[in-house]
Amino acid sequence: MAKVEILQIEKIVHGAKGIGRLSNGKVVLVENAYPGELVKVQIIEEKSDVAFGQLVEVIRQSKERVKPRCKYFGICGGCHMMDVNYKYQLQLKKEMVEDLIKRIAKLDIPVAETVASDLEFEYRNKMEFDFFYAGKTSLGVNKRRSNELVAIDECPISPKIFSKLLKEVPQIVDLHRVSIYDRQTGQGKLKHLVLRHSHSNDETMVIFVTKTQGFAELKELKNSLLKKVPQITSIIHVMNSSDSVVLRGPYKTAYGEGVLTVEFDYEKLQIPPTAFFQNNYFVAKKMVDYVSKILELKGNELILDLYAGVGTFSIRLAMLSRYVVAVENSRIAVKAGRANANINRLKNIRFEEADVLEFLKNFEKKPDVIVLDPPRTGADKKVVGEILRLEPEKVVYISCEPSTFARDLSFFIEKYNVLSIQPFDMFPQTYHVECVAFMKRKQ
Repeated sequence: MAKVEILQIEKIVHGAKGIGRLSNGKVVLVENAYPGELVKVQIIEEKSDVAFGQLVEVIRQSKERVKPRCKYFGICGGCHMMDVNYKYQLQLKKEMVEDLIKRIAKLDIPVAETVASDLEFEYRNKMEFDFFYAGKTSLGVNKRRSNELVAIDECPISPKIFSKLLKEVPQIVDLHRVSIYDRQTGQGKLKHLVLRHSHSNDETMVIFVTKTQGFAELKELKNSLLKKVPQITSIIHVMNSSDSVVLRGPYKTAYGEGVLTVEFDYEKLQIPPTAFFQNNYFVAKKMVDYVSKILELKGNELILDLYAGVGTFSIRLAMLSRYVVAVENSRIAVKAGRANANINRLKNIRFEEADVLEFLKNFEKKPDVIVLDPPRTGADKKVVGEILRLEPEKVVYISCEPSTFARDLSFFIEKYNVLSIQPFDMFPQTYHVECVAFMKRKQ
């Protein structure tokens, strides 16, 4: 029988895990337990240096705890910190980043206060749901720590129109008798519903992802859906045979323009259905402003923007510098980036479709500035090595995964001083946090 322990939670670490200690001093990691709390915990796994506990009861709770706004909190795996107030979430995220910077990067520099999101709820501009059938069609997300699906009909961190669509779409799918894809048998058609929204332009895109290329029911689905939710601005069909990636493959526009338009203070961006864009418009806007200001550009710089996407940072940087080379390996994102350069009438920017490492190996000019925003896996030592070879005066590293961010900073410090680390709350109610490091070359 698993043993039960009473622990005092000392602090919180990445992954929103509270840290307590057994009587022998061994560290125990516990989800949903916050600093200062006294908790009863069932030990579910014990290793030589660390144990993992499951919260049984909060004996003395933090004054920061609040009632979660979502009825699926604790079941759905999307949110982790909705049970504490928002101001405290920002503090905890700063502490999580500080812990990783000290522990992994071995850097003892101050981490700035986390920049808040304008919206604590209804901020997410993209959500992915699975279709599944259990007597009727449902839309669901993964349960916490599981691949099992839980049916949901609302999501308070996404726009209200998403919750309306969560209620309407399954009924419409059943009405038109569209078959639902079954992963076990490989049979059926409809796999996912992806919803995207532009907060700046109030546009909503509905994307149906199917296993098959044929989708004869789409016209009827479209007509029924537009009657129920006329605010929809685009309906897209994506054909995707992969079970590992949700939003990938060729697509057709069934209704509307087939792109989302997003506007910041100085630029306009168009986002294709399958292209990446930051999940929180309000924080993305603050990050673009922050990066463009902290670089203190004089207008004569050559800038490399690595992992550039559709040009989220590149477009603003091109407005403020001599020339920008934007490097991205997604063909769809590069095509969108070139279109965005044209929309913003910029001639001093070039989008390169290339693997970042291969591009850097063959790049022989000397950039003044390098901005990089890699995926969660980070840039890795080889990419950082090529950046060190090019010796730009300034580097801005943007990351959505603090652990790989801290690891990669440890590669930079041989030749660069890390002048600032600024967390941004791209994902309220979750433990995820976006970080921006500003570095200058050592003299």
